[in-house]
Amino acid sequence: MHDIALDSMTTIGDVLGTRAESHRDETFLKFRQGDLSFGHVHHMTNRVAQGLAALGVSRGDHVAVMLPNCPELLYTVFALSRLGAVAVPVNTALCGNLLRRALANSHSRYLVIDAPYAEELPALTPCLPGLAHVVVRTHDAARAPFGALGKPAVALSSLLSYGADTPRADVAFCDLQAIMYTSGTTGPSKGAMVSHSLALTCALDSLDFLDRWGKTAYCPLPLFHAAGLWDGALSALLSGSPLAIADRFHVSRFWDDVRHFGAQVALSVFSMIPMLLNQKPTERDKDHPLEVFYMGKSALDKPLYDRFGVRSAECYTSTEAGIATGSPYGEWRLGSCGQVHHERFEAGVVDALDRQVGPGEPGELVLRPKQPSIITSGYYGAPDATAHCFRNMWFHTGDRVWRDGDGYFYFLDRMKDAIRRRGENISAFDLECEVNLHPAVLECAAVGVPSELEEEDVKLFVVGRPGSGLDAAEIVEFCRKQLPRHMVPRYVEFLDELPRTATDKVAKHLLRQGVAQ
Repeated sequence: MHDIALDSMTTIGDVLGTRAESHRDETFLKFRQGDLSFGHVHHMTNRVAQGLAALGVSRGDHVAVMLPNCPELLYTVFALSRLGAVAVPVNTALCGNLLRRALANSHSRYLVIDAPYAEELPALTPCLPGLAHVVVRTHDAARAPFGALGKPAVALSSLLSYGADTPRADVAFCDLQAIMYTSGTTGPSKGAMVSHSLALTCALDSLDFLDRWGKTAYCPLPLFHAAGLWDGALSALLSGSPLAIADRFHVSRFWDDVRHFGAQVALSVFSMIPMLLNQKPTERDKDHPLEVFYMGKSALDKPLYDRFGVRSAECYTSTEAGIATGSPYGEWRLGSCGQVHHERFEAGVVDALDRQVGPGEPGELVLRPKQPSIITSGYYGAPDATAHCFRNMWFHTGDRVWRDGDGYFYFLDRMKDAIRRRGENISAFDLECEVNLHPAVLECAAVGVPSELEEEDVKLFVVGRPGSGLDAAEIVEFCRKQLPRHMVPRYVEFLDELPRTATDKVAKHLLRQGVAQ
């Protein structure tokens, strides 16, 4: 159903308007609470857009959005795209310093937030002098934490009283649509600047690589991530097919959800498949409509197919570049993330000096776009990081791969200092900064260690202050109060000192190899 062609005139608002005309009464979003049509989402988006405009939101304004998986998140993101404003999706697990940093770094002038998360705001707002308004999603406006915010605040529901006419704004496909925060692998998290074209191109490629046209997709991923927002919501918008949205991934409820929604495609992260395979077999293991996991792990394709009758598709994708490599549907090569998308990119594998290496040799994956605005324009407020990633006329992904003689790429590991846990990229830098605030900690280092779930668990090496009596339980409890759950270490080991390189940097490779055990 390729009835929408992406070109220099196409924006997210354009696609929503087209779908509202061609599929007005057909189902767009499926929630456990009920279904929403394309026409309804179009109508609600316009009301939110008019309401935000009445608050002063205009072209180019940055608006942080901290909402759970709910219709209002999509109304808000779509509304901002129609106004030419910039959405800043915020990880709902963030709190304290990490939340303050994301909001301050993005220069957000407005914040749309769920009431439970707003409890963090009284401590944050004094550090955000540029914040003009706070919009709170709440089911009980009388109990909304408006008074303690220290900023003008309104209920999100109040925006729906405005008209439903489509705002008229001069928005182009190359305009900045969002600032999507990466995990922060070698330092603080960076905000990738994303155009309408990048987001929509990734969504379109997801449809093509998975032959998803006309199929219902199931999304248990957070909509503040590119996978949920682009491969989920925008792909459904382009295809005119339903997207079923869960609040989060529930291993015990997954197959019941798939059956309930009639989903043929499941959006996933690598760790979800071993979690499902580890569940006790039942007589209903193949009693479902699901055909394929995206992104699964192709190395698990056979056990997944043998037990559940479902295939696993693996691509190389990133917030900065969308889908760079993949394979035609059903033509997956075991362990491979596919060939380069030749229409979109050139791809290479380079050594530490940016020299191309041959087939079978590991190196860093680098990309070069063939079309305008389909790759990030850089990291917001971080010109040095932008220049480093785009050095020598290539975008450097920071990921180590190898390529076979047929041009198929195979992911090896992340060259950056990141830990991959339960589908989340964890910044070791962020975690260490928080733990170092503990008064009994001299210094610490976080690394990823192998997990039974195909990704990693977090191990924290700690050097305590002499005589502090610090123990692992105290560290873990401290982390639980300061950090999102996925960042809390599973293992804690105390050392007299951390191993160091000749330049006095922590030698994490020695920690990973167990030398410091």
